[in-house]
Amino acid sequence: MSSLHSSNATVQAAGVENAVWRPSAPSASAADKPKLKKFSHGFFDPEMASFRKLAFMILGKAAVISILVMWSCLPFYWGSVWKADRYTNKLTVRVIDRDGGAVGQSVTSGMLAQTKLRYFQSSVTVFPSDAVVAKDIVEEGAWAAIVIQPNVTAKLIAARQSGNASYDGSSALQVYYTQARQESAVNRYLLPYIQLELGKVVANVSTQSIAQYLATNSGNATAVALLAEAPTSVHNSVYYTLTDIRPYDQPVAQAITLVGLIQLLIFAFVITMNNNAVREIIAPYLTNRSYLAYRIVAPLTLYSVVSFFYAMVNLPFKVDFGAKYSYHNGFFLWAFVLNLGMASLGLATEFMITIIGPKFMPFFLIPLIIANVSVVSLPHELQPWIYRYGPAMPSFNLGRTVRTIIFDTKNQIGMDIGILIAWIVVSCCTITVATWLFRRKAVNQHRKEVGEYESDETIP
Repeated sequence: MSSLHSSNATVQAAGVENAVWRPSAPSASAADKPKLKKFSHGFFDPEMASFRKLAFMILGKAAVISILVMWSCLPFYWGSVWKADRYTNKLTVRVIDRDGGAVGQSVTSGMLAQTKLRYFQSSVTVFPSDAVVAKDIVEEGAWAAIVIQPNVTAKLIAARQSGNASYDGSSALQVYYTQARQESAVNRYLLPYIQLELGKVVANVSTQSIAQYLATNSGNATAVALLAEAPTSVHNSVYYTLTDIRPYDQPVAQAITLVGLIQLLIFAFVITMNNNAVREIIAPYLTNRSYLAYRIVAPLTLYSVVSFFYAMVNLPFKVDFGAKYSYHNGFFLWAFVLNLGMASLGLATEFMITIIGPKFMPFFLIPLIIANVSVVSLPHELQPWIYRYGPAMPSFNLGRTVRTIIFDTKNQIGMDIGILIAWIVVSCCTITVATWLFRRKAVNQHRKEVGEYESDETIP
């Protein structure tokens, strides 16, 4: 029995040693799998079924996410301009009566009764001259001011009584406004409503004034004859003159104050995406300190270069940077602020790409653009209360700065720069924290793998 077992074992061992491996016959599923040849198939060929499924799945998910982003973000911008005409009564207009006579009182009471804009009366002692009024409008004390000039009533009566043919009724009132403060609000709402309501009031005052004069002098042929010699004291005897203190006289500024701000954000986004590709290559070989320094220094360096060349695009189109400062100082100030603006926007995308990854970054770009554009297209007075966050956004501060430089509007550049720097500091902090957290996970995983590899090498 023992010899029989030993012989069998020998035979089995010999069989194993002499066995030759032969590939197994292909399964039915593998044999039936279609073979694909490059540049040889139509999209709906049966061989492309698996690829069609993959394409529909990827594109379907992208479409669903796009629709969700669309409906969550686009209505926000639509809402910023939706009911602007219903908020025009938030645009303030001063009414200053330096006449104190019948004309001044009638015009003042007539304007205070209007409702399209918010008219309010200001004291003559606070605004003793037109120069003071003009400065107040530039400093955004109000959107406009209607000044009834001194002795309007007396001058009108004197012109009628003396037959003064040179009397000019348009000098009775002065209207001051600054178009460059926000050209859309001024052109669409402020100026048309002032002309409509003030025109109606002065027409009524002029009609009532001549009616009263004729009634008083109905039997006085001399007075009627002298009146005929001064026709301007009859028709439009009380009228107004519009004075645009800061005209929006550089049409190319539209490319800077709105569309250009969107383009600036897009260029910052492009830098972020390219920098992410570089980081994925070099990150595994850098220490934590070097990697954190790279994440901050590299984009800031690129922003400095790109933003300066971006500012230079304005030069061939003769943008006047000398309205507030000298031309050279104005240009270099704008280039500096533009650098801060690009950094404040770009570093925000640098932080988000750390959180959501490059695949979803285009869906973050859309709400970032809309959040910035919604508050620069119109002033917050013409928008619902939710848009009051505008002064905290980079694009709002960039737009306000460039208006000061090229139109000499209210100077808030110090505040604008402070807000942009605050964005940069916050983004640097969030990038550092987010990078450290995600980097720590990768470093720990690497150390674990290295430790296991070193342990395996000790096994004989």
